[in-house]
Amino acid sequence: MITGMSDIEKRVLMELQYNFPLVSKPFDVVAKRLGTSVDEIIDVVKKMKELGILKRIGFYVNYKSYRQVAALVAFRTDEPEKLANEILKNFTTTHSYIRNHPYYNLWVVVRDKNKEALKNKIEKLATQNKADFVILWSKRVYRLSVKYDLEKGISRAGPFSKIVENPPSPSELGLDTNLVRALRVLPLKREPYKELATKYGLDEERLVEITKMLLEKGVLGDPGAALDGHRAGFTYNAMVVMWSATKETELCEWIINNVPEATHVVLREPWPPEKWRHNCYMMVHAVDETRLRPVYEKLDESPYVKDYLQIISLRDLLPGIIR
Repeated sequence: MITGMSDIEKRVLMELQYNFPLVSKPFDVVAKRLGTSVDEIIDVVKKMKELGILKRIGFYVNYKSYRQVAALVAFRTDEPEKLANEILKNFTTTHSYIRNHPYYNLWVVVRDKNKEALKNKIEKLATQNKADFVILWSKRVYRLSVKYDLEKGISRAGPFSKIVENPPSPSELGLDTNLVRALRVLPLKREPYKELATKYGLDEERLVEITKMLLEKGVLGDPGAALDGHRAGFTYNAMVVMWSATKETELCEWIINNVPEATHVVLREPWPPEKWRHNCYMMVHAVDETRLRPVYEKLDESPYVKDYLQIISLRDLLPGIIR
């Protein structure tokens, strides 16, 4: 389905996305599954990294374990690039897009130490840049797993997509914060845990066990390969926001159970509340618009969706960022 990749390259990336082995030598396991050599697996991942298709192999670190808050913020501005740069200077920014909403054109995801600090900074930046805005707080994150089905040409969440709402902090588990952060990006080597284990006075098997525990506790999530969707051919990026009058929780849960193509599912809480009502949010990525039609058909048949908006990304202002 995706042009420009050989069959073995697709198979390796699919295996590393959806079936990443939680062992000290994961590439050995993948090589055995695919009937090839470890050297070929490592050659593929290094090539994909050089091409920018593979962003990392590792784990998502749940920002809530560091006691941060996150919000999607939509701005109406005449100078979206200028405002995006100002936001980048003031926040940890994980997403920054120009999108085709009829009113709000700049959409960013930012983090801060608490809601009040985040809100104050946004208000100040909006005033300075003569922009209107709405903050969409992350009331509950149901899913976060950005993975791409290279055969079907549409995104599909992985097996570790559930996000724990109140995970313990690394210190509460007796772990060094820097150790946990380092698990985000593993070296592309046959023994990817070895250097990190040595640095913290652990053996590899013990570090793997710690990693599994962190996954279970919700400090880590979504293990394996993280791809740059655009460079992998997934150029159609749709943010779908839905409204359900009184049953927002049920709607988000329905999405989890019925739309595996959704890479993010978040229940949001707007501020100011009168500026937004489509509070259940999901992201879907595809190689073209036609792949999303079955997803929209599901939404049309949902007992909870009263209406929804398809908001398409026109430009990524943070291309290649490792999240």
